[in-house]
Amino acid sequence: MRPGPKLEHHRCQVQALDGRPRRHTLSGEFLQRRADKDAQPLVGGADRAGLSIHAGIVERETPSRPAPAALESSAAAEYTRGQNRGHSTGRFRMTSEQPKRPRILVCLASPHSRGRIVDELTRRYSSDYDVVASDSAVRAFDALRDASSSAVPVVLVLSDDLTEDTTHGSVFHLARHLFPDVRRGLVIEWGSWALPKTAEVVLSALASTQADCYIVLPRRSPDEYFHRAVTELLYAVERSSTLTTPDATIVGSSSLPRVHEIIRYLSRAGIRHRVSSPESAAGSAILGSLTAVGSDAPVVEVAGGGILVNPSNAELADVFGLSTSVPTSEISDVAIVGAGPGGLAAAVYAASEGLRTLVLERDSVGGQAGSSSLIRNYLGFASGVSGADLSDRAYQQAWAFGARFGHTRNVVGMSMDDEGFRLTLDRGDEVVARSVIVATGVSYRRLHVPGLERYVGTSVFYGATAVEAKAQTGKHVLVIGGGNSAGQAALHLARYAASVSLVVRGPNLAASMSSYLITQLSAAGVALLTERKIVGAIGTDEGLDAVVLRHRVAGDETTVPASALFITIGAAPHTEWIDDAVLRDQWGYVFTGNDMVVEGGRRVWSRDRPPAPLESSVPGFFAVGDVRRGSVKRVASAVGEGSVVVSSVHAFLAERNAR
Repeated sequence: MRPGPKLEHHRCQVQALDGRPRRHTLSGEFLQRRADKDAQPLVGGADRAGLSIHAGIVERETPSRPAPAALESSAAAEYTRGQNRGHSTGRFRMTSEQPKRPRILVCLASPHSRGRIVDELTRRYSSDYDVVASDSAVRAFDALRDASSSAVPVVLVLSDDLTEDTTHGSVFHLARHLFPDVRRGLVIEWGSWALPKTAEVVLSALASTQADCYIVLPRRSPDEYFHRAVTELLYAVERSSTLTTPDATIVGSSSLPRVHEIIRYLSRAGIRHRVSSPESAAGSAILGSLTAVGSDAPVVEVAGGGILVNPSNAELADVFGLSTSVPTSEISDVAIVGAGPGGLAAAVYAASEGLRTLVLERDSVGGQAGSSSLIRNYLGFASGVSGADLSDRAYQQAWAFGARFGHTRNVVGMSMDDEGFRLTLDRGDEVVARSVIVATGVSYRRLHVPGLERYVGTSVFYGATAVEAKAQTGKHVLVIGGGNSAGQAALHLARYAASVSLVVRGPNLAASMSSYLITQLSAAGVALLTERKIVGAIGTDEGLDAVVLRHRVAGDETTVPASALFITIGAAPHTEWIDDAVLRDQWGYVFTGNDMVVEGGRRVWSRDRPPAPLESSVPGFFAVGDVRRGSVKRVASAVGEGSVVVSSVHAFLAERNAR
């Protein structure tokens, strides 16, 4: 293969929104597409890459990018492995419309500071993003409105200007209003956080959700500390947006609950996807390749080939490389039931310490925490971390240590014998483990409210799911619950919805929600409806229109507009499959440690030693996280329990081997 042209450097004049010309360096990188003379420029100088300046905006005109070849129509109504679908004979078919490049907006008054940031951003990101610079909030407002009117996404705003006007608020306010997925970094000088005035401004901006984080001006080039902060923000946008090429396209009506379930599963599994209605051009093209597909059957087209009709979660897992098989012919040292924060932490520590570890998850990795849009108070993540991202990191870590996962595998029964614990799975197979850690968490009980059930899965959702937020754009939304999950859901929904109201049974949130969340909810304009409960639902075949709330003290009823309802109350543990020998309370939560002894476990405890702190009434059967009686309902608490329980597992296995 012949090498492409040498890398070159070109200098060209770049004019920012302040009207001042300055020198700007662009590196020339080339993508060699063929072994012959067809080396095409990927990024080049002004004479190669088509750098243009218009309306004061720095914007690169990128040559048309090759699009994936069109997928062939499939006559089969099921997924077929190994198909060679849509392969070209040497060149890609070009599409007439290319996606618009996202923009990064820099708003700094100081020419020196602005130049430092723009130089760093352009050197590193100009292949994929256009960098726009302005010297004032007024010009930044113009740049944001221009991008919005041109349907050009702005994904990141870096500014040191929090000036507000009566029309737009600050640059950060307008950016969030026009581009809900945008990330906003408040720029400060290195070391200025030690100045009381700067610290006050930064902390106020973070507490009020005006900024997502603070970013330190680059001090050298390249400044990897600066770039780490930038790439984390861009990664957060990429996870929450539809800018990237999807791995799957879902075709189905929004009135079908199964469509929402597929969206939720793919989102929490980290699978990029796009949703098309059956009436859309994309949806019609996919459905047109199939025969005998019912109108109520959602369809999933997999990028690269393959169509699934009304797939189960297990089929989706198989297609995207998530193993659903389990080792039925060997005995694991520990079986962990549930892959929420507690289960994942236990998997990391058990596998890293050499235990044969099997993790069984009936739904998707992450549990309830996996649906959280942003956890701001988790140790080590100063700007917060989404539940899905945290879960994915933990899953990858556990897998790298050798933990085996059985995705979409539901445990439906258990028994005990000399070999250990036998867990019966939903498809009839059975696994054996010498010890068990139950970390199944909780789900929310259905509310028995007149008129509500018909909208479950389409307008009414149990749990603080972040994946439904964009569908609520411009709508009125209610969240029922006063815990952190409810607060995080309301805060995320406020990015998109016209209004968000939080309905709680108590007089305030102080006893049930973290202080930082209460402050952020107030700043985001989320309404708080206290001492109320839902008693009715009003709607049509199209969806929910309103709910009826009753004041718990006064007794008066109010009809509140609501296009969607998110319910985060009435938690119930997943312990119906557990043997009766495991002592539980009347709600199904597992007693452990001293609590188990106090509640009568001494009568059934079979060992001379006291039970371990997280051990149930059955030796070798442990419980961590929300499923455990008396647990602290926090992600960090579940992670802590999952990590420390492994030492008790080791002790039990040593005791078992000595018997």
